[in-house]
Amino acid sequence: MALHNWKSPSIKDIAQEAGVSPATVDRVLNGREGVRDVTRKKVDSAMARLGLQSEGESRSAGVQRVAIICESGSSFGGQLERQARVMKADRPQLHISMDTLPSVQFNADRFSQLITRRAREASGIILVCRDDVKINRAVKAAIDDGVQVICLTSDLPNSRRTAYVGIDQIASGATAGWFMGRMLPPQQPGNILLICSSTYRTQEEREIGFRRVLRESFPWLTIRDRVNINDEAETAWHSVKKWLEEGKPLAGIYNTAGGNEGVARALEAFGVQDQVIFTGHELSESSRLLLETGTMDMVLGHDMRREIEQCLAIFEQPLSERSSADVKTPLLIYHRYSYFS
Repeated sequence: MALHNWKSPSIKDIAQEAGVSPATVDRVLNGREGVRDVTRKKVDSAMARLGLQSEGESRSAGVQRVAIICESGSSFGGQLERQARVMKADRPQLHISMDTLPSVQFNADRFSQLITRRAREASGIILVCRDDVKINRAVKAAIDDGVQVICLTSDLPNSRRTAYVGIDQIASGATAGWFMGRMLPPQQPGNILLICSSTYRTQEEREIGFRRVLRESFPWLTIRDRVNINDEAETAWHSVKKWLEEGKPLAGIYNTAGGNEGVARALEAFGVQDQVIFTGHELSESSRLLLETGTMDMVLGHDMRREIEQCLAIFEQPLSERSSADVKTPLLIYHRYSYFS
């Protein structure tokens, strides 16, 4: 699914019309230092010819062009799209496009090309995707062209991205491991099913934290299987169902990915939802209901709207004031008796 809210001339179009580099246009559009007056006038004139506002008018109106590109499970993508719509309604001056692609439809070549296309149109990109060599290359090219790229929730540290905004994913996995160990009977051996998806760094880091805590503090708990569900409920349902059909004893499930509804469906089908500790990520309408019914024991979440606002704040910073530091947001822990606003 995709939402496109503008088709105006891109930064590269302006740069070509003005006879300057895209990075220079980016500096002019954001009112940064280091651009000669004659160059600013060239950019202003080019924008006027293309039917756009001048640099001064753009700054006074706070106009921004931001592209959100998300490759994830359908549940996460839907939540991000809803928050983007709310953000656009709150900031009418914000020109925003959004592309969401389900993980099951991922193609590295096409996704990299999408990043390149949006980089021609936007001065800032908010990116959620798996770690892939081709994607890293596309992000580097966008950065070289003066487009800021912020990784949201899942990082691409080898891409030279502008910043990472999100929770500490290793800490979130460690938190899941700690609560899992504390909720299960002490010193009693038990099997843990670990559910992952594709090569998202966020899930890999969650797994690192989870395994570390179980190894150090709860060595009687053993991770028996690591299944790949491609971030979707249907795949999760079949994977957990297969595990349970084989009659393997199960003490807990940690889902680092999406598809919590599918895990819950399998547990309920075999009548073991009250016997298995089930922890996952992302508070949604479905996971909230699973907490209330007791099928899920804990959900680890984050404030997605706050994180998008952090991304926009980074985009708005002048180059001379911008810090390269990442923005780590608070980990939110939900259970059956949490207050859901």
